[in-house]
Order: sequence, then C-alpha cells, then structure tokens
Amino acid sequence: MYNKNKVAGAVAAVLGTMMTPQVTAEETNSAQEQQIDETIQVRGIRGSLSRAVATKRISGGVVDAISAEDMGKFPDTNLAESLQRITGVSIDRSGGEGQLITVRGFGPQFNTVLVNGRQMASENRTRAFSFDTLASELVSGIEVYKTSQATLQSGGVGATVNVTTARPFDNPGFKAVASVKGVYDDNSEETSPSVSGLVSTTFNDDTMGIMVAVSHQQRDTRLQRARTDGWLENAGIPQDQINGGAGFEGNIFSPRNYDHQVVFEERTRTGGNLVFQYAPSDNLEITADYLYSDFDVKTDSTSYGHWFTASNLEDVQIDSNGTVTDLYQETGLATDMHSKKFDRLTSTSAFGLNAEWLVSDSLIMKFDYSHSESERAANNGGEDQLSLIGYANRVRFQLTEFDLPYASNFQSANPNIYSNPEEGRLADGDPTNDPVAPSGVSNFEDVANSRAHVMLRRGWEVEDVVDQFRIDGVWDEGVDGLRKLKFGVQYSTEEKTQNRWDNDTGVHCVFCGYPDEPQEQAPQWLFDAGDDFLGEFSGMQDMPTKWLRHNGEEQFAYLEAYAASQGNPISFDAVKRGNSFVVQEDTLSGYVELDFETTIAGMEFAATTGVRLEATDVTVTGTTEPLESLTILDQTEFNKNFGQATGVTKETDYLALLPNLSMRLNITDDLVARFATSQTMTRPTLTDMAPVTVIGTTRPGGDLTASSGNPELVPFKSSNIDLSLEYYYDSASYVSAGFFLKDVSNFIVTQQRDQVFTNSAGDEITDPVTGEAAKFSVTFPNNGETAQVTGWEFAAQHTFGETGFGVMFNATIADSDAELDPKLVGEVFALPGLSDSMNFVGFYEKGPVELRFAYNQRGEFLQSLTQLNGDGVVFVDDYAQWDASGSLELTENFSVFFEALNLTGETTSKHGQYANQFLEAEDSGTRYAVGVRASF
Repeated sequence: MYNKNKVAGAVAAVLGTMMTPQVTAEETNSAQEQQIDETIQVRGIRGSLSRAVATKRISGGVVDAISAEDMGKFPDTNLAESLQRITGVSIDRSGGEGQLITVRGFGPQFNTVLVNGRQMASENRTRAFSFDTLASELVSGIEVYKTSQATLQSGGVGATVNVTTARPFDNPGFKAVASVKGVYDDNSEETSPSVSGLVSTTFNDDTMGIMVAVSHQQRDTRLQRARTDGWLENAGIPQDQINGGAGFEGNIFSPRNYDHQVVFEERTRTGGNLVFQYAPSDNLEITADYLYSDFDVKTDSTSYGHWFTASNLEDVQIDSNGTVTDLYQETGLATDMHSKKFDRLTSTSAFGLNAEWLVSDSLIMKFDYSHSESERAANNGGEDQLSLIGYANRVRFQLTEFDLPYASNFQSANPNIYSNPEEGRLADGDPTNDPVAPSGVSNFEDVANSRAHVMLRRGWEVEDVVDQFRIDGVWDEGVDGLRKLKFGVQYSTEEKTQNRWDNDTGVHCVFCGYPDEPQEQAPQWLFDAGDDFLGEFSGMQDMPTKWLRHNGEEQFAYLEAYAASQGNPISFDAVKRGNSFVVQEDTLSGYVELDFETTIAGMEFAATTGVRLEATDVTVTGTTEPLESLTILDQTEFNKNFGQATGVTKETDYLALLPNLSMRLNITDDLVARFATSQTMTRPTLTDMAPVTVIGTTRPGGDLTASSGNPELVPFKSSNIDLSLEYYYDSASYVSAGFFLKDVSNFIVTQQRDQVFTNSAGDEITDPVTGEAAKFSVTFPNNGETAQVTGWEFAAQHTFGETGFGVMFNATIADSDAELDPKLVGEVFALPGLSDSMNFVGFYEKGPVELRFAYNQRGEFLQSLTQLNGDGVVFVDDYAQWDASGSLELTENFSVFFEALNLTGETTSKHGQYANQFLEAEDSGTRYAVGVRASF
C-alpha cells in the first residue's frame, strides 16, 4: 500500500483546500482515504457518484463535481456533455457536440474555466472556453464552484469550473489503460476511429512518478440546415408595397436571405498529457506537467439560397408584430449556389511547474507557474470562405404554419433560362421534374447560364497567451475555533491578438453581375441531398432536395486563371487587414481567507470568510482602416474602398475588492444547511473592447451596417446570495434544494446609432446610387444596466441497495428581470443563456454489466444579442436529448462498450425577436460508437 510522505499528506489535507472544498482536517483525511479506497475498489458509476457526493457534502460553499469512473474513463465522450448533467449547467452545441457552458443563466463568457487551478488560453474570440478542445480521456474530474472563494481566480459571475487531469501520485504503482472504438455518424453514414491510452507509474520508493496520456479522435459528420442569416430592422421597404398600399406604422422586420445547406465536417482531435512528479524529501513535492490539444474542424458545405434587398421588395404582407410574412422580389434578387467553408483549426498547449513545501507542522507553501498558448488559424480565409455561382431571379418568400419558410414562383430573369408563369407549391419537391424548380436552370444540368458571383475569403486569426505565477500559503496552528488562515498573491498577464484576414477589397466581386464573363465555370454537378433532407421539419416536403454544386477551391483557381488569360491577373487570397487588435490585461491580486469551526446547540458549524483584491491594467491596441468611398460593384453590392491604416491605443485600469462568506451547519449527521454571500466580477468580452470599426453590409437601397467596440468598458459586478438544504442518507444518495440570487451591475447593452462616416479629406461618404450621404447603422456595446437573476435548484440521487440500479435527477428554474423587449430596436438589453433545465440519469451496474441512460432538457433561451447578418437577436428553441452507454467486462482486464448520442435524432431550431422570425433548423443526426477497453 502506498505510504504518502509528509508533504503529500499535508497538501492533500490542507493545501488542497485552496482549490477544493473547505473541510476540517479530520474530514479531509477521512474523505481522501475513502476516495483512494474507492478508486481502487469501487470503480464505475457508483464509485464516480460516491466521490462526487463526498465533494459536495463536505464543501464550504455550493460545489458540484464529476469524477472519472476509472483512469481514462470519463462518464461522457465530451466534457461539456458531462457538465450539463450538473444542476444549473446548460450547454451550447456545435455540430451536435457540446462546446460552451452556461451556469445559472450566465453564458460562456461569465464562467471562469481553470485546468488544474490555472487559467487556460482559449482559441475562442471571446473569454469563453471551448470544452470540445479537450479530450475527456485526459480528464480525471471536474469541479463547479457556484459560490465564490477568495482563493479562486476572479471572473466567474456564473461559476468557476476547475478541470483536473490525472497525476501519477494519485494512483501509485503501475497503471495502464487503452481504448479503441469506431464512431458511426447516422447522417454521413461514415465510421471514424478513436483511440486513447494512458500509462502511469511510480518508482524509486514512490518518490518519483511519470504519467503519459494520449488521445486521437476523428469524426466525419454531416449537418443538414435551413437558415436565414438575420432579420433586418426598418431596412427601407417602400410603404406603398406594404399591406396592399396601406403601409405599416411601427418597426418592420424583413428577412436577409433564405438558404438550404448541407455541411460535411471532418473533426479531428489529438491530445496528450505528460506529468512528472518528484518528492525529494518528506517536506517537498514537485510537479511538472504539459498538456497539448490540436482540434481541427475541416468543412465543405453546399447550399442554394436567395438574397433579399428591402428596397426592391413588392407585395409585402406584415403581421401585427411587424414581421414580414409574405414578399415578392423581381429585381435585384440573387439566387445562388454556394460552396462554403467554416474551418476551425486550433491548437492549445499549457505548461506548469508546481512546488509544494511543508515549511513546518503549521505552515505549507505552494509555488506555481504556468504558461498557456492557444491559436486559431484564419487559414487564408477558410475560417469563413464563400464561393458563389448564380443568376438574377424572381421569387416569393412566405412564412406559413409549417416549421420552415417557403419560397415559390422561381422564375429566372434571364431569358435563356426556362421559366414558367405559374406559381404554387411544388408537387413532389423534385426540382428535376417541376417547371418551377428553384434552380431556374432547366433540369439542373444547363450550367452555361450560371455566373460566378461573390468570391469571399474571410476569417479571424486568434492568438492567446496566458502567463501566471502564484504563491499560496496555509497556516494551521490548531487553535480552537480558527481552523486555517489562507493567504496568497498572484500575477497574471494575458495577451489576446485578433487579426482580421479577408479579400473584401473589390477583388472578391470582380465577376459580380450575372450577365458578365466568364459564362463557363469550373466543374459543377447535380447534388442530391436525399429524400430525407430535413425531413424532421414540416414544410420540407415542398422544397427541392437537388441543386448545383461546385468545388469552391477549383472555382477560385479557375477565375484567377481566366482573369490572367484576359490580361488582368488577380488573386483572391485573403490579406491581413487594418481592423485588427490586441488586448493585454495585467492583473495583480492578493487574498486572505479564514476558516472557522465551532458548535451551535450541539450542531457542527463551519464558516469561511475572506477577501480578494485585484488590480487590473488594460491596454487595447489596434489598427483601423478609414472608409474612403463606396463604389458600385453590381446590382447587389457596393465596393468598400479603404484608406491607409492608422494605429489606435486605449488604456484603462480598475481595482476590485471581492469579499466572500460561506457557512455550513450540520443540523444532523445527514442534514446540511448552507448560506453564502459574495461579490464577483466578470471582465468585458474581448471582442467588445475592440478599438476599431468594422464595415459590414454595403447593399444598395440603404442597407449599410457597421460595428465597433468600446475599449472603455468596465467589468460586470455581481452581489450573490445562496441558500441550500441537503439531506444525505447514503454514500451515493441524497436530495437537495437551493435558492440563488445574483444582482449584476455594469451590464453591457447592445446599442445602435446612425452614423455618416467621413474620409481622410473630411468629406462625407456618399451613396453611389442616390448621391446622398451614406447613413450606416452602427452597432456598439456600452455599460449601464443592472439585472437580477433568481433561481431554484433541485437535485436527487438514489441507489437501490445492492440491486445495481440507481437514478439521478435535477432541475433548475431560473428567472431574470433582464427580459428582452422585442418592440425595442436600436438598443438591446437582455441576459443571454438564461433558461430552465432538467436532467434524468438511470443506470444499472452489477457484476460485469454497466448500463446508463441519460436525458437532458433545456428550455428556450436567448443565445446571442446579435445575428450573423441581421439586426436582431438569436433565440434557441426548447431542446431535449437522450443518450445511452454501456459496457460488458469480459475479463478483469478487458471490456467492450457502446455509446449512443442523440438516440431519437432530435433537431435544433432558432428564431429572432418573435417566434415566427425563422433563423435556423439543423439536423445533426445520431452517433453510435462501439469499442474495446483494456486496463492493467
């Protein structure tokens, strides 16, 4: 049996409380010995739940945890999908996988994510951490701190999440695990490999240890979508074309476009973790670790769609909310077949060096240094690349009682393309047999009349570097009442660079204008999305499932070669643009925290109180390109002509004092009451602090948009109260109820202003069609509002004796006074992420058999205050999903297992301000996996 040296035992019992729940020394030692015993003897679901319950029960504040069922075996295949099982935690999905988390109604940017107590750099453009970049096989546990502690790094108004990876001293001796599985995607009908392995050993009388873990996962998937990029507010529809000439008084919301799309993704995640531990004496323990993750999402999508220009709309019908429900467009309409890419190529690495020193029987010191880097490549604009072929067209767009909008009366304005004056729904949804097929191209095979159109390469290159150094101490003299004095200092610096790359300089529209050359294109073919394309959504039965597809890269190369043959060589490559910026934050913090313990009327009472002081200096630098003029490219777009880039620098600083108090009363041995109050803060989103203005849409008819940041934004501040009552009646069984309140000030609102830009000569930018001043609608963030969030959390967990059966249930009901007023345009104030949620998990574990079924439901929630290409907000509709997993132990060392995600093939949908403002319908399908696992 492993005999821990003095520093290991002391750190586990005392210093560990700085990143784990506050408990008495006796409780900590007992709980840890119990957990060590469980790690060896009680594996699987029951062992994982027992360890999680132990963490929750002995914590000073409100803490929930997830523990690995065994080394290299986390309960879910994705960390975010495991986190959603915790009360109050919800997730956002990307490509059917969990990516971002929301805690108690506060979105991804409001939650601090640490790995082994350290901040990780993130490839995300905001402060959010993308959990899909870390393989679950490398993780041993996750702790979610819903109440604040002075020992924790600030930033988590929602919560602080600490992800822990395995250490060789955690499991002394030799351990090795490996797994191989095949993952089948129902939509793509492709099977992809996934392998992982972990080897850990201790030697030299258990004073040295090394652990190596690797993971490689690949997933070939297919996403099926219908989407509108946004709804425009008061975009200039002629009043005499509205409601039969009667017009409309009030705000008007019109669709930007309407597309049908199939996205093919190849997701590849390769990660590794290397840890070395050394205890040169009983009083010193040194740990060095390195974590690496390479996560690439390579995409190839094809779609067809229609672009609407408000000033050209006719016969417009508007409902009482101001939403356009019916429109007709004959001039200026673009019907296009798209080849798009949304590549996400990322890498993340982190190095840490830690020393834990038992200075005396009363004092322990901890020294920790970490360096983390994360990158996301612009990939020559492949992060957001678009190649179009298309033609001028006529169309009618309608919102109906079905899930999906309907586009009818497709008649080409090109006389060389077959058209039919009849209008109405397609008889069978087969465009090859219907004369009003939406391609406008006879039989989808006559490609001679299609033209190249917009050819865009765009993307943000992100580089994030985080360096941290901290010194922590714990003093414990064994004085009655006062348990511990904890203190420490930390210096942290983060530099996040965001460089804009694009070819949005006129070259992207060299071949705009559908009658222009070249008439022949790079190879195109008829794409068949299949009879079941978006079949889960009503209304799809009336839409086409076949359209022209082309290879975007070949199209770029073809057009470059054609231009060169005409004596006008061009390059569509993206270039680094002037509207790039760097945010650097330097933070010096110090804290002190006291733990007390006594008895009240025979009941054990424990309290923790502390304060954290943080001084932050922020420097925001960037370059901005002034808009010099607008010129006509074609009937659908203006060209943006920019001047010489100039530098911009803004500096700010602020001081934050963050007190906390948490109390725990053991009413009986099994009944625990808690109270906690604190002040927390979250710094502004990095993109909101950009010191530059980015010109967005420039369309004829007054559709001119731009966005800017605000480097003078100050942090959100929240005053928090938590109350809970918990009853533990078995090692893995309990029921609990809790109430929370968060009062947040300095809330950021999204505002709009009308602005006329001036060029370097001081002249106003004019509209090249009207000759009048070009008035842009500029969106920008600002502080100023307050919001209050309240909620209830309920949880229950029960194991049915020795039967092997068990259940887990939790639910969160959250509310806020920061509710969206859809009638208010130009200024948006609401809390993204707020929603009710519910989880149910049923499991069976006995002998060699293990089965688990999990159900997760999340209510409608506001996902974003901005749309991709519109003026409104984004709501995600109610969503629920069933998952399942199981394993069969063949021998002591080998087992086979299966996994199934989204068993019933649930789909997601999104809408704008009002429920009928369709934004997206997506089918990501079901995933199955079968594999074998070996453990030694």
